[in-house]
Amino acid sequence: MDAVAVNNDTDIQTILHPTINAFLPLLEKHRNEIRSIEYNTFKYGSTDRHQLDVYYPPAGSILNKRVPILFFVYGGGFVAGERSFSPPMDLGYGNVAAYFAKRGLVTIIPDYRLVPHTKFPGPAEDVRDAIGWVVHNIDEVMRGHDLQADTKSMFVTGHSAGSCHIMTMLLVPGLLPQDLRARIRGIIPKGGAFKFQHDNPHHYPATLAKYYGNAQDIFDKMPVTLLRRAPGEVMEEFPDYLIMVSEREGVALREGLDEILAVLNHRLNRDEKISVMKGHNHISPHWALWTGEGEEWAEEVEQWVKARFYSL
Repeated sequence: MDAVAVNNDTDIQTILHPTINAFLPLLEKHRNEIRSIEYNTFKYGSTDRHQLDVYYPPAGSILNKRVPILFFVYGGGFVAGERSFSPPMDLGYGNVAAYFAKRGLVTIIPDYRLVPHTKFPGPAEDVRDAIGWVVHNIDEVMRGHDLQADTKSMFVTGHSAGSCHIMTMLLVPGLLPQDLRARIRGIIPKGGAFKFQHDNPHHYPATLAKYYGNAQDIFDKMPVTLLRRAPGEVMEEFPDYLIMVSEREGVALREGLDEILAVLNHRLNRDEKISVMKGHNHISPHWALWTGEGEEWAEEVEQWVKARFYSL
């Protein structure tokens, strides 16, 4: 975490590679441990982007055979991201799934379609389809494992654009079938891209135009607007939520996170607080797992999930 602490910049492109490069040597020290966590790859759709990895809790790591399922939807600015990178970054994001699997959660990372090969709400449809595929193929997923992965009470966490896709999936009317909606017990969006500059078409990234459309489309389809306009029946069944933000998050992202939490609390008559990932910038939380540094946020997620799952 020292490399994060000495860099006060919050621009994502500026901190991206220096942050990852700082954690790679720390992850490398734990390569054998991370790789010891068993996983399988499955295809849930028609393209190469419709694949997912399932990581399994090691034998003896849990006391109860009934275990929760946690989906992790990574970010990447709508244009990038892999469930498993190429060397020398090949331990991410497997380190995230292995971390939670070791602690008793069946952890699943789906790939999804990226810009320019998809438009709104394509990635959210892919996340939905990945969840649905697991529900309908849970026997195949868990074959050979003496565990009962519970598809009736699942959890979904995401980061940055991944958090945007989770919210889109939940908030666009008709996008998420009732059967799947009822199975999602809780969501944990981190550093979510929930609000975008839209009032001047020259002042938003070209990526958003390719994904959403024109300036009005961006405003109408961004998660904050979807939440404000979501019909009552969508909000009545909205899952529990834990909104997380890095301590060194950029101003624009933080404003969107604060706003979506405020609207959620207002519409659902709750008083949830934002959880700050201490010492982290936008990039660092997931790359820190298995390094022994900056893992407190993940401990909070684990406890939050288990408190809701095992209270049923």
